[in-house]
Amino acid sequence: MRTYIKAVKIINPASTWHNQTIDMLLDEGQIIDVNPSGKVDADLIIEAKQLYASPSWVDMRVFSGEPGEEYREDFESLAKVLEAGGFGAALLMPNTNPTIQNKADIKTILSHNKSHVCQFLPSAAITINCDGENLNEMLDVFQAGAQAFTDGAQPLWNSDILVKSLQYLQKFDGLLINFPQDHKLALFGQMNEGKTSTGLGLKGIPHLAEEIVIQRDLELLQYAGGKLHFSCISSAKSVQMIKDAKAKGLRVTCDVNIHHLILDDEYLESFDTNYKVLPPLRTQKDIKALIDGVNEGVIDAIVSAHQPYDQDHKKMEFDLAEFGIMGAQIVLPLYHKFLSDQIDLETFLACIESNPRKILKMKQSKIEKGVAPDFTLFSLDEKWVFNAENNLSKSDNSPFLNTDFSAKVLAVFNNRTQYLDSKFTHS
Repeated sequence: MRTYIKAVKIINPASTWHNQTIDMLLDEGQIIDVNPSGKVDADLIIEAKQLYASPSWVDMRVFSGEPGEEYREDFESLAKVLEAGGFGAALLMPNTNPTIQNKADIKTILSHNKSHVCQFLPSAAITINCDGENLNEMLDVFQAGAQAFTDGAQPLWNSDILVKSLQYLQKFDGLLINFPQDHKLALFGQMNEGKTSTGLGLKGIPHLAEEIVIQRDLELLQYAGGKLHFSCISSAKSVQMIKDAKAKGLRVTCDVNIHHLILDDEYLESFDTNYKVLPPLRTQKDIKALIDGVNEGVIDAIVSAHQPYDQDHKKMEFDLAEFGIMGAQIVLPLYHKFLSDQIDLETFLACIESNPRKILKMKQSKIEKGVAPDFTLFSLDEKWVFNAENNLSKSDNSPFLNTDFSAKVLAVFNNRTQYLDSKFTHS
């Protein structure tokens, strides 16, 4: 199908057309012409106000219900959510039932990529069943296609396991990802420890639960070598410690959940369990430090931490509800509505595109004539409401349902296939 994209601004520093507004003609899985002259024959014409294109995005923290809990999210629904969110690839956490930890698990996930625009990047458990006790056969699963190694939602509490993993992964330059939280300090905690938790009578999770693990891990990284990525940091001190470690030359990277750049712990005064997440929503001081960390390049990536849960897991007493929030479908709209005046567009895109590709050792994409299209097309002037009708997830645990947005992903071109917003597929 010949697709003609009109008046699109390219955000891709590696491209000849970076920061320029061009017309593109796509056909037979290639960008065949840029700024064509004369009348253009095309099957589909895409044009919109404030239309942008950047290399397709990568989400570094996504949870699936499949295998084991397909009623929350299966691979099919997850792919649709990610594609509508603009993502051409996503790193899947291993916390499923059974755990993603052997070659067959990896091959099963990779087999789904043939039919989807968004490519699943399987991560594999570092320890058997993510219990922190016994090392997984990491070389085997790496050779099968595992993109990174992590216990996902479970922190690596065992220091000896962490050191051995860092040393072992150096054999093939593998990436270790840790979710920094001390289980004992966070035990029975429901939200951030502070003035709001005291007023609500809820047991809090202190900043220290995160910071003490980051401090430990950085010391062990300096001792053992290797490379380490912290997933979903949430405190001002965490940003500073990682900044200092980078200045020392340690191979450390980190990401932040987009919701932690927007929401603070006072939102939990509503007792809406959709705000119950791990790490917990922190304070305005932490939010400012996290945003500064993004702008300064200390925080490398922004993730959705998409963790879908149905009403049976969320609509209950606050202390019994599961931790987790979904959001892969609305990362761009959230940025545009709440963060665009604090983080410039190019910085934001680097955090969901080129930086994750670098961390995961993926090929960097370039928007150029004669190459296969691998880009996300989005408008910053497209009014819509995120609601039950257009929510593509099987779950609905988002506090942003029924929110008005004015930015939207319109298409994703990747893997010689394409995702198109319904306004084009129904035209």
